[in-house]
Amino acid sequence: MKTSLAKVLIMFGFLMLSGCSANQLSQTEEMHSDRELAQLALDSGRPDSAISIYRKQLDLQPNDTELLLAIGAAYNQMSEFDLALHYLNQVHALMLSETNKSSLMFGQILRERGNAQQGLGNLEEAILDLQKAAKLLPKDAKALNSLGINYALFKDYPQARIAFTSALAHAPDNLEYRNNLALAWILDGQPQQGIDVLYSHYLRGSSTSKSRQNLALAFALKGDVDAAETIAKQDLTKAELENNLTYYQQLYQGQLQQELLSTEQVKQ
Repeated sequence: MKTSLAKVLIMFGFLMLSGCSANQLSQTEEMHSDRELAQLALDSGRPDSAISIYRKQLDLQPNDTELLLAIGAAYNQMSEFDLALHYLNQVHALMLSETNKSSLMFGQILRERGNAQQGLGNLEEAILDLQKAAKLLPKDAKALNSLGINYALFKDYPQARIAFTSALAHAPDNLEYRNNLALAWILDGQPQQGIDVLYSHYLRGSSTSKSRQNLALAFALKGDVDAAETIAKQDLTKAELENNLTYYQQLYQGQLQQELLSTEQVKQ
């Protein structure tokens, strides 16, 4: 009888242990499922929904590096750059303490932290992070595009174009990167190069409102105000178009005066 009772207790004990493992497994699966839902929310432009999931999981796993990176990236998507930087600094510190760092993940952290710094206007800190991120993630179009934006903010347009061109090499269909490349030519006083980047997509009907306005600006800088008007009016009200045309004419006149001054200085 005692033997039978012992067997029952042992069996019961194993059942209890198995039950604990099953509960733990269930919790892990649930957390994994929730993270998948959070990623779907991010992909569909609902970062606030993703953040609510991440915050609940952080209460249970405050030092989970993947989770901290995910919530930092989500706050970046919401343009809540101060909160993004808070979590990204946390995960950066945790990764520095690890002996075997994942270069992929470390690069992603630096990319997101650079984006947060950029959003806060800390351009010097941003460019350091983004340069490191681009080295660790040489095929990451997002990191390269962010680096290009940072160079452009420093008015280093040649370096910006190198970064945007590299981003397009890895994501050739991305209209945002193409638009950024064109703008880096236009702002550098080379509107025809900007037109060359954007015009074929405009003709195919695959342009965006932003790229059309930049294309109009490029034509205006070349003195072709009629072409600029034709393109710009697709997205503007009559009042907005009139304001833009006045601006285009002023911009072109200012450019002509600058070129005249440059010519006079050369003669002297």
